[in-house]
Amino acid sequence: MKFINWLKDILGFGEDDFDDIEINFSSESAESLMQSLANVSRKRRTLNMNDKAQREQYVREYCDMMAVASKDVDAQKAEYQQVTERLADLEELDKLPVADKSQVRIRAKKVLKIEQEESGYTRPAKKITEAQYREMERLANDIPSVLEKMAEDEKYQMEVRRDLNLLEGEKGAVAYQRKEERSRARTAKNIAFIAIFGAVMAAALLFVLNQAMRVEVEMGFIILAGAFAVALTASFVMYQNAQSGISSANRKLNKAISVQNTVKIKYVNITNVLDYNYSKYGVMNSHELAYIWEKYKEEKAAREHDTDVSERMEEARSQLYQVLKHYHINDPSVWVYQPGVLVYDEEAKDTRKQLIVQRQRLKKGIDFEMYNLETAKKELEALVREYPKYAEDIINIVGEYE
Repeated sequence: MKFINWLKDILGFGEDDFDDIEINFSSESAESLMQSLANVSRKRRTLNMNDKAQREQYVREYCDMMAVASKDVDAQKAEYQQVTERLADLEELDKLPVADKSQVRIRAKKVLKIEQEESGYTRPAKKITEAQYREMERLANDIPSVLEKMAEDEKYQMEVRRDLNLLEGEKGAVAYQRKEERSRARTAKNIAFIAIFGAVMAAALLFVLNQAMRVEVEMGFIILAGAFAVALTASFVMYQNAQSGISSANRKLNKAISVQNTVKIKYVNITNVLDYNYSKYGVMNSHELAYIWEKYKEEKAAREHDTDVSERMEEARSQLYQVLKHYHINDPSVWVYQPGVLVYDEEAKDTRKQLIVQRQRLKKGIDFEMYNLETAKKELEALVREYPKYAEDIINIVGEYE
C-alpha cells in the first residue's frame, strides 16, 4: 500500500478539492466506458511487457491520456466556475431591493438605447480607398477652393477651345473668300486678254474688208474701239476689285491667325495647369475630385458617428459597471454587454436556463475526463503491482510528464 501511495504521489494523484463534481454517467455512457475498460484489459493481455519498446509505448499512451484529461478538466473547471458565478450574479440581481434594481435598469436601458440607435444607423458604403481618405483629410482645408478653381479653369478651357474652333472656322471662311477673289482676278485677266484678242481680230477683219472690198469701215472701227474700251475697263475694274478683295482677305486671315495663335497659347497654358492639378490630386477631372471629396465627407461623418457612439457607449457601460460592482456582482464586465438581461425579465429567465444547461454539460464533460483520468491512474497502478520489476522504468516514464 505504501508503494502504491508513493507511486500515486509521484504521478500527482492527490486529493481533488473540486467536491461538487461527481461521476454520474447515463447507462449508455457507463456501458461504453466499461467496454473501453474491457478493451484495455484485452490489449494488456496481448502485450509483451518484457518488450521494452512495447511496454514504454503502452505506458506513454496512458501518460498522454492523463495529461490531456488533466488539462481538459482544469479548463472545464474554470469555465464551470464562471458559469456558476454568472448564475449567482442573476440570483443576486433578482434579490436586489426595488430601488437598487431600478438604478441598475436605468443604466442598462441607457446602454440598450445606444445599441438600438446604432442598429438603426445605416453606414454609407465606403467607395474611396484609405489612401484617398488620408489625402483628402490632409488637404481638407484646401479642397473646396481647389475644386472651385479647377471647375473655373475647366470652364475657361472649354471657352478657349470654343474660341479656337470659331477662329478656325473664320480662318477657313476668309481663306475661301481669298480663293474666290483670286479666281475673280484670273477671270478679269482672261476677259482683258479676250477683249484684246477680239479687238485685234476685229480690226484685222475690218482692215481686210476695207482693202479688199472697199467697204467703209470707219463706223466699225468706232464701234470696235468703244466695245474694246468698255470690255477693257470692265476687266480692269473687276481685277482691281478682286485685288482689293484679296488684300482684305489677307489682312483678315493674318489677323485671324494672330488671334488664333494668342488663343492657342492661352489654351496650352490652361491645359498645362489642369494637367498638373489632375496629376497632383490623382483625378481625371474636377467631377472625379468632387466625387472623392463628397465620399470623404460621408466617410468622415460616419467615423465621427462611430467615435461618438463609442464614447457614449463606453461612458454608459462604465456607469453600469460601477453600479453592478457596487452591488457586489462577481463579474460586471459580462453584464454590461448583455444589458437586456438586466432590463427584461424574460431575457433574464432565458439566460438563466442557458447557463444551467451549460453548467450541466460542463459537469458531464468534467465527469467524463475525471473518469478517463482515474482509468489511466488505475491502469498504471495495476502495471506497477503486476510487474514490480519494471516499476522503476514505469515511474521514470511517468516522471517525464510531471
